[in-house]
Amino acid sequence: MSKDNIKVESKAEIIESDKTREQTKDAEALRKKKQKASEEAAKAHEKAEAEKREKEEAERLAKAEEEKLAAQKEAKSEQIAALAAGAAAAALKNTGKIRWTDFLKGALIGLLCGMLIAYFILDRMYQNMINAQTETPVETEEPSGPSSVEFEEAVLEAASEHSELIVMEQPLSIPTTITKSGLGNLAIFSKVKDVTYYGTGVYTVDLSKIDAKHIRTDIFNRTVSILIPHAVLQYVNPDLSRTEFQDTEKGWLAFGDIKLTTEESNELEKSVMSAMEERLNQDDLLIQADEFAVLKTWEIFQPIIASVSPEYTVEMEFSE
Repeated sequence: MSKDNIKVESKAEIIESDKTREQTKDAEALRKKKQKASEEAAKAHEKAEAEKREKEEAERLAKAEEEKLAAQKEAKSEQIAALAAGAAAAALKNTGKIRWTDFLKGALIGLLCGMLIAYFILDRMYQNMINAQTETPVETEEPSGPSSVEFEEAVLEAASEHSELIVMEQPLSIPTTITKSGLGNLAIFSKVKDVTYYGTGVYTVDLSKIDAKHIRTDIFNRTVSILIPHAVLQYVNPDLSRTEFQDTEKGWLAFGDIKLTTEESNELEKSVMSAMEERLNQDDLLIQADEFAVLKTWEIFQPIIASVSPEYTVEMEFSE
């Protein structure tokens, strides 16, 4: 910035602080936590599959026992029918001739035996038909578990509570040189003062805009993908209390300190803020903010997804 005989040069630089060290430490902890969550989900799935296999085996054994009892029942009915038929034949043989009463008795016994056999055969056929209708072919079986709607409802409820989720804070120093030229812009009449300002850029992600189309459930891989916005620089907080002033350098014929008018002070403030915003919006910091955004949002949604089903994990992705 230059105004009349005032010139201001500002350049923002990122600095390391307790905040940046804390953020890095938290990010590493979340990466380990994410790995552990994946392992726990895999174990939960293995346990569920083992229980499913045990249940299927129990059902198979129960069905086999049922079929065995049915076969024994059918064999018994056939045995009864054979004995009845043998008794009727023996009765006829003992008489030496067929009488109408014997014939009717034999016919009645045969009819009853036939009805009994038919009953067991039809009952067996009916049970087989019912089993065939209720059995699901292995080839078309889909993984069991919660529906996508259950995951969507849980995610949307949590997302609505985070309109401006802070994912990263980046402190800056802004070395600034203020030069006030003297008579004829000669160096001997000029004054130069170095001032270091400080501030912090705050990056956020707005989760309140997430809706159902930003949530995808993969039942085969047991993952829920949530699309979130990229992190953005939400605001800049200057820290005027930390401002550092250096001694004014004066030309041989320059006297007194640099004094700025109200307009010049406003221009100085704009120059400092502009330098901060320019640095905070550069790619390296936006990429870093996105990395923190993935971890911070994962920390919010993973427990929610696990509460719906411990076999599932959440994956955070960015919407375009």
